[in-house]
Amino acid sequence: MTFIFVMLLGGPVQADQPAPLTGAEIAARVRATLIENGQEGVPILAEQRRYYPCEVDLTIGPRREGRWDAVDVACPGQVPWSIVVRTSAEVPAGFSFGGRETSSETTSVVVFTRTVRRDEVITADKLEVIEMVRTPASGTFAEIAPLVGRRMVQTLGAGVPVRERHLEMEWAVREGEPVVIESVSGEMVISMAGIALEDGQIGDFIEVQNLRSRKTLNGIVGDGKKIVVSPNMN
Repeated sequence: MTFIFVMLLGGPVQADQPAPLTGAEIAARVRATLIENGQEGVPILAEQRRYYPCEVDLTIGPRREGRWDAVDVACPGQVPWSIVVRTSAEVPAGFSFGGRETSSETTSVVVFTRTVRRDEVITADKLEVIEMVRTPASGTFAEIAPLVGRRMVQTLGAGVPVRERHLEMEWAVREGEPVVIESVSGEMVISMAGIALEDGQIGDFIEVQNLRSRKTLNGIVGDGKKIVVSPNMN
């Protein structure tokens, strides 16, 4: 695919362009889906965060069959997008976050080998996998790899199982980071250098700045630090 580096020319916003979805709106739909499937729990989602509009019904389902602690939320519309939303739903016995199912009497759990402080970045040498006789609370990890490079949001002692809530949000892009802004129109892709003006996960609707024109744009966070925009977004 050929990339052409040019300045994005933003057109006027169309009057019928749907408004961005908010985290609160998505959380309400996830909550309704949990109730419909007999699950106790609430979505863990920033209510004020903005997501790209969806002109059709969202599809919502468990990320892994048999457990609702994480759900896939997808928009199958003209501009498709998807995000993963964590929930407080209980994980059935035999499951552990980030690991495989097990029916054995013990469960593999990742713990720290020493006390790790708030804001400290996790490295592999600070971790080990132990076997626990009882099933730990939801949100634990069974493998070291998903934890390496994450940052702590609180101090945790040695031997305590690491949980998702102990870790800083895993952003796909961070405020101030260089990004690639892509404007897609049919088969044509216009690509330009930019900088993120907000933190964002994949699927988030964030502001970026075109470094050449200095214009502020709105776009969807994709993988590889790409921000996808369209004339109708700006």
